[in-house]
Parts: sequence; C-alpha cells; structure tokens
Amino acid sequence: MAGIENLKNYALITIILGMIVIMGMAVLSGFSYSVRDSTITAVNSTTLAANGTATDIGTTGQYPFLQGVTGCVNASNGSTALSTTYYTVQEGDADGGSITLANAGSLWTGEDVNCTTVTYLADTDAQATADTFFSGISIFGTFIGVIVLALIGKIIMGLFKKD
Repeated sequence: MAGIENLKNYALITIILGMIVIMGMAVLSGFSYSVRDSTITAVNSTTLAANGTATDIGTTGQYPFLQGVTGCVNASNGSTALSTTYYTVQEGDADGGSITLANAGSLWTGEDVNCTTVTYLADTDAQATADTFFSGISIFGTFIGVIVLALIGKIIMGLFKKD
C-alpha cells in the first residue's frame, strides 16, 4: 500500500507543477503581445481580393499584429483613394494581418493599391525573450509529463511485485 500513498504524493506534486506551467504559459503568451513596439509604420503594395475575402498585407510575418492600413491609392492612378469605409482591418497574429473589402468597395476587387501607412506591432528584444521563455516552459512541461508517466509506471509495477 506504500505505492498508493506515493501515488497520492506524486499526484499532488504533478498538479502543482502543472498549474505553475499552465499559468506561466498563459501569462507569457499575453506578455509577448504587450511588449511589442506599436509605433512602427511602413508602406505596402498589394492586390485586393474579392468582397469578403481577406487580402494579406505583406508577406508572412512581415507586419505582425496589423493595427491599421490607411492612405491607400490606386497603383495605376494615384489620385483615386481607397476610402477606409470600403474595407476592414483584421489584426491577425505574429504571421501578419489582412484587410477585407466590404460590399461598398466591390469596385476595387482585383485592383493594385499602394498604402502609405501600415501600422503594426513589431518584434522587440523583450518579445523575443518572452517567446523564448514560453518555449522553455513548454519544454519543461513536456519533461514533467514524461517524469510523471515514469513514476506512474513504477508504482503500477510495484503493485504487482512480490515483497
């Protein structure tokens, strides 16, 4: 019966470590977002997709967590501006965001546009550190899972072993 008592202790330790790992991951995932530089702007050229279809802004990861796209004009006729009421901006994630034409902007489908102000949350050293630490906690959590499985296996084998 010592195996059962040990199992209770192992279970308690595992639950505590699991809570620490999960809470750490939850805190760090939000921290990585909040320490990005939000003052970054850029210029981008893109071809707009059909109404209701997302058009990626930039290449994958070029403009993470897109905040805004303004100052867009027709690439072949720079005097024709794309009104911000014709599209919506989707923030996306670390791989970038997109814009989607609304029904009012249907005449812009397939048009090449140049946007003078693309605002996004850029990577920073603090964000990279938070992401690295998040990866470390994930690896630690996996390691703890392997240890727990080994302990459970040891206890189960001990139940069937003759004294």
